[in-house]
Amino acid sequence: MSRLDRRLAARAVCLALLLAGAVGRVSAREGMASVAVFPVENLSGGSIPADQIRQALIDRLATGGIAVLGDRALEEFLTRHRVRYTAGIDAATAESLRRETGVDGVVIASVELSNDAVPPKVAAIVRLVSVKAAPAVVWASDAGLAGDDAPGFFELGVVNDYQALLTRALDRLAGSLLGYLKTGEAGAGPKRASKFRPKSAYRSPAIEAGQAYTIAVLPFVNLSERRNAGEILALLFTRHLSAVRQFRVVDTGMVRRQLLDARIIMDGGPSLIDAETLASLIDADFVLGGRVLRYEDYEGPAGRTRVEFSAVLVERKSRRVVWSSESYNEGSDGVGVFGRGTSRTAHAMATQMVGITVEMIAGLGR
Repeated sequence: MSRLDRRLAARAVCLALLLAGAVGRVSAREGMASVAVFPVENLSGGSIPADQIRQALIDRLATGGIAVLGDRALEEFLTRHRVRYTAGIDAATAESLRRETGVDGVVIASVELSNDAVPPKVAAIVRLVSVKAAPAVVWASDAGLAGDDAPGFFELGVVNDYQALLTRALDRLAGSLLGYLKTGEAGAGPKRASKFRPKSAYRSPAIEAGQAYTIAVLPFVNLSERRNAGEILALLFTRHLSAVRQFRVVDTGMVRRQLLDARIIMDGGPSLIDAETLASLIDADFVLGGRVLRYEDYEGPAGRTRVEFSAVLVERKSRRVVWSSESYNEGSDGVGVFGRGTSRTAHAMATQMVGITVEMIAGLGR
C-alpha cells in the first residue's frame, strides 16, 4: 500500500468513526471493562524504570477487576501492524486494536521526571484513550512528587527512598484510573491557588459555556532548555481539558498522524492556516498550541523551579484566536512559613498553571 493509500484509508476510518457517533464522551458505564496498557513514554531525558511502571499499572488494574490485554497479544498486534509510535494512537490503529483484541481503551503513561538523588523526584501523566470510536481521551491524571514536599516537624515527613516515592505516585494514578473505570467519574481535582493564574489572558465570547467542543492539542514549541518540554505542556493541557465535560479531546496519536500526513511543520507555533487544516482533518472545533520558554527543575535539597509558557486557542469556523494567555511562575511564589506551598518540581507548578488556564478557557468562574 502506498503512502497516499494509507493516508486515504486512515482518513476514511476517522470519518467513518465520527459519523458513527464518535463525537460523544465515552464513559466507563458504557462498557470500558477491557484495556491495553501501552509501553511507557520516556520524556525525562534520562533513564526510567519503564517496565516496572507499566507492570505496576497492569497489576493494579487487574487487582481492581479490569481485564488487561496480555503482553504477548499486544506485542503480536504491534508487530503485525508495524506500530512503532506507542505514545498515542491514531484512528486506523484504534479500530484494528478494538476489532482484533476486543479492548475498549488504551492506557498510556508518560514519565516526565525520574530522579533517585536525595531527595528523590517523580512526575508522570497517565491517560485513558477510548478506542470504541475515534480515539479520544476520556480520563487523565498526573502526579508530581518530591521527597521533601512535606517535610513536617524535624523533617519527619521527608521521603528519601525513590521506590517509596514512585509507589506513592503510582498508587495515586492507578487509584484515580480505577475509580473512573468503575464509576465513570474522574473525581474532584485539587484546589488551585490564584497565584497560578496567567499573567495576561484574553477570552473571546465565541467560547460558549456548556457548549460541547472537540479540541486538538498540538505539541508546544519548545524554546526552553528542558528536553521534551513542548510535549509535556501539550500532555498537561490534554490532561486538564479532558477533565472538563464540555470538551472532547482528540488523542495525541490522532494529532501526530494528521500532522505527518499533511506535512505540517510549525517551527514558530500554529499558524491560522495550519490550525484550520488540522481541525478539518480530524473534525475538531478548536486547535490549541503554544510555546514553552522555561521549564526548570533542580536536583538535591535546594534550588529553584520556573515555568513559563504561552497558549493560544484557534477556532476552526472563524479562523480566529479565541483564547490567548501568558503564564509565568517560580516555585517560591507565595510561599508561607517554613516553606509551605513551595513547588519543588516544575511539574507540580505547571499542572496548577495549566489547570487554572483551562478553567478560565471553559469559563468556570476564574
